[in-house]
Amino acid sequence: MTPWRLCLMILLCLLCMQIRAEGLLVIKPRETELTRTFIATLQEQHPELEVLSRQIDQLPDLDSTPLAVTMGVEALQWRLTQASRTPTIATYVTLDQLEPGASYPDHVQILLASARPERQLLLAQLLIPRLQTVGLLHSSGQRWQLPLWRQAARQQGLGLVASEVHQQRELLRGLSRVLDSSEVLIGIDDPDIYNATTIKSLLLTSYNRNRVLIGPSAPFIAAGSLSTTYSSPRDMAMSVHQLFQQPWQNGALNYPQHYSVLSNPQVARSLGLPPPDDAQLLRLIRMRESQTP
Repeated sequence: MTPWRLCLMILLCLLCMQIRAEGLLVIKPRETELTRTFIATLQEQHPELEVLSRQIDQLPDLDSTPLAVTMGVEALQWRLTQASRTPTIATYVTLDQLEPGASYPDHVQILLASARPERQLLLAQLLIPRLQTVGLLHSSGQRWQLPLWRQAARQQGLGLVASEVHQQRELLRGLSRVLDSSEVLIGIDDPDIYNATTIKSLLLTSYNRNRVLIGPSAPFIAAGSLSTTYSSPRDMAMSVHQLFQQPWQNGALNYPQHYSVLSNPQVARSLGLPPPDDAQLLRLIRMRESQTP
């Protein structure tokens, strides 16, 4: 380790320690119910702090605070253009919004809003008895995510069948190939595959083949996905709090340690599955994760 990098790490640690005595700046794209809940939970976790929030267009002063949190990819992109070396945790960024192979400055960590692959596969195993093979659709732009899911599947002892969709007219053909060779469809952060236009066809085709969709995120549950893990604004804020308590990880990419389970009981009943107990599923996933080295 070079001397300047060692000095930077020491500085980052000292700054993170100072947060208890000073303050925290949250940079958001706009004011919403989500941002209000997130910021209120941060304040609840750190009652000794002054938690300030600023919108990007208010030109926040990063050098006035020992640590910052950004919300959303727009705020992250703004942060990366700033020269300030204030340690920053970037939240509410999904895998599809990242550049494949991109690296980030030492003073920036990313806390993903994406569901952790291992977690989604654990959920699928709990919901589908004797599950052996999972299916995955992806666009060419999100091909880089495939190794993450292959590694997660190996860790869970599952086979993974993937199909790449190059054009929208190939979507149902690719889906049929995946459904022919797997027992459940796993949705990933890929807006070219999973969006308001395609979701109905994906679900109808899957359920006509007696296959369910796990994921890709909480908004798809109302549309007909069976279940997913996700992090609520409160979960995300508590995960940020947990990162505060740990040694700084230069340029790290993290998944939230706090999360919830959301299921669609009507979908389960229509496919002859027991209605999911989200609280029980959450407890079992946490227990399995705590047993994993």
